[in-house]
Amino acid sequence: MHLSSIDIAIVLIYVGATIAAGAIARSSIKGISDFLAAGRSLRTPTASATYISTGLGLVTVMYFAEEGFKNGFALFLFGIIAFATHMVIAHSGFIVSRLRHLRVLTVPEFYELKYSRGVRILGGLLLGIAGTLNMGLFPILGSRFVVGFTGLPIEYVNFVMVAMLIVVVIYTLMGGMVSVVLTDFAQFVLLSLGFLFGTYVILSHPLLGWDTIVESLEHHKGASAFDTVINPDFGWYWILYMFMVQFIGVVWQPEMMRPLSAENSRVARRVFWFSATTTIGRTMIPVFRGAAAFVWVNLPSHAGQYADDGRYAMPEMLGRILPIGIAGLMLAGMFAAFMSTHDSYLLAWSGVIVRDVISPAKALLAGSRQERLADDTWGGLTSEREVYWTRAVVVSSPCFCYHHHLSPQGTRRRNRDKVPQGHVNRRRFSCSRNRDRLDLFRPYS
Repeated sequence: MHLSSIDIAIVLIYVGATIAAGAIARSSIKGISDFLAAGRSLRTPTASATYISTGLGLVTVMYFAEEGFKNGFALFLFGIIAFATHMVIAHSGFIVSRLRHLRVLTVPEFYELKYSRGVRILGGLLLGIAGTLNMGLFPILGSRFVVGFTGLPIEYVNFVMVAMLIVVVIYTLMGGMVSVVLTDFAQFVLLSLGFLFGTYVILSHPLLGWDTIVESLEHHKGASAFDTVINPDFGWYWILYMFMVQFIGVVWQPEMMRPLSAENSRVARRVFWFSATTTIGRTMIPVFRGAAAFVWVNLPSHAGQYADDGRYAMPEMLGRILPIGIAGLMLAGMFAAFMSTHDSYLLAWSGVIVRDVISPAKALLAGSRQERLADDTWGGLTSEREVYWTRAVVVSSPCFCYHHHLSPQGTRRRNRDKVPQGHVNRRRFSCSRNRDRLDLFRPYS
């Protein structure tokens, strides 16, 4: 391993603190709104920090780094696109303000308000299946980072994945959204420090540095490493598509959970103001690290085992160049990035499956009235039972992820496919009927 005992101690202390935060948050869970939306009490700083932490998951870092390894700085434009779209959403309240005003806990819950209980069940079923399948891609990427960073043999990938998932499940299970918010805030601080110190070390390294990286990209990749339009992997169609995805993706349940947990619709809009200010850095820093890893593996002195593998090259480079203490901080920050995405995804899709499929199906069979009760339930399961079954699905979802990556099909797919970005919702969202009553596109403050 590349890590010292000090680095390992930093990581273990952070993991222990995370589990302790989940235990502390357990006492604050009184009902389903506490478990899924932290009692709708998040203020601007907390909501913004946890939203940013969720968006900057380890899967996203690995994806951007691999793109930087393959295409250089061409993906920098994505950060600008994300900045522009987040600013528009923050200014207009596009969808976000109205959903928060309606006090829904999940996106499919809106379908029952506007359409019918059957539409909600169908929407929840489709969204829950799509989200769980999407989440199944994430754990192996985080495990690859840890293996590459620490220098462990590749055979340890599955064991590392299981260990990381167990930690996430423990604190999510105990405190729900409350523990997610507490840990995400700490994760935001760790991620910021890790990004800052890691980037500084790369820029100041005698074999790397900005000038060396730029010259190497020009030599090996040419102009396509700097121009998104002429790069064959991107182009104008990709730019247009990314603009559309950023607006459509606002209804992706793990991303929407923070605005729905906000104190009011004004705070929900402010979340996107603060998120917009970080989108450029959240894109450019991982892409820059991936480009630096490409330069690193092409050095004459490079003796690593991942010279042609963009998935492992970046963590291997960081594991070798970071000094003692900073390496531990970096690994803890990346572990935080892993957890900040997985806790949100586990909670989001478990909540959708229980609250928008199981509970309304029970209400439909029982013939319950189509109205929301004071405890935020709809006549199906009680609030306590919704919490119980959501916790049960939180436990079972990682089992699917584990099976997905150990199956023969999963093995062949990992060996064949390119790493996906993952945080994309391509479903069409339409809201035309009864617009005067439930208009998601009208600003609300």
